[in-house]
Amino acid sequence: MTAPSALAGRVGVVTGASSGIGAAIAGALADAGMAVVLGARRTALLDDVCAAIRAGGGRAESRATDMRDESQVEALVAMAVERFGRLDTLVNNAATATLRTVAEGRTEEWRATLETNVLGVLVACRAALHHMLPRGAGDIVYVSSASIHGGWPFLAAYAASKAALQSLSASLRAEVAASGVRVMTIEVHNVTTRFAEQFDPALLPDAVRRWAELGLINPDAPLLEPSEVAAAVVFQLARPPHASVHTLTLRSRTN
Repeated sequence: MTAPSALAGRVGVVTGASSGIGAAIAGALADAGMAVVLGARRTALLDDVCAAIRAGGGRAESRATDMRDESQVEALVAMAVERFGRLDTLVNNAATATLRTVAEGRTEEWRATLETNVLGVLVACRAALHHMLPRGAGDIVYVSSASIHGGWPFLAAYAASKAALQSLSASLRAEVAASGVRVMTIEVHNVTTRFAEQFDPALLPDAVRRWAELGLINPDAPLLEPSEVAAAVVFQLARPPHASVHTLTLRSRTN
């Protein structure tokens, strides 16, 4: 395994790392020489990702983590320091969403979305900062979404949660940048993942048709691969400590 010196020896936590973008980011960071601690709810898939990283010569640990459980989120961050002696990076990737109009919305689905996508991220950031601020160094990365732009019918709660993270990242950056901690976001659009599997298949065709009508998606545009998102995150983290790619947007060229 060839590791760029910029990331070699660092330790990172990646949430939502059992598949898709999270798994790809974890693998790319490990390939770049970082030790990674992976969190997600789907433990069997999480163990597979961890095993694949180790088989490739990387260092990885995993812990079952539901972002709605404060103690589990805090334990995930603590595991990085316990196993590897430090924490350099937190990648906030875990997210959930449901496909439904606001008029037909269900409170329990809204609560799960906001607790996972916003409150859980706040808890993770707080836990990470307790280790980063005393050292005067560290990186926090948020995986954001193109849904923060325009109006996305059927995805109002999810879009609102991602917009909240955009504001959170800017506010947190203002709090901690002078202390040596970088806060960055990567905004992605139409990536090939299993994320849409949680959507109601009866509603998805209507949603996609409406998004296309509004110009939010180009149905003919090729989807991005999780590995492409992961490479962009590695790029952000590999910048010199004084430089920050505050927000990076990754889309298909024709989208």
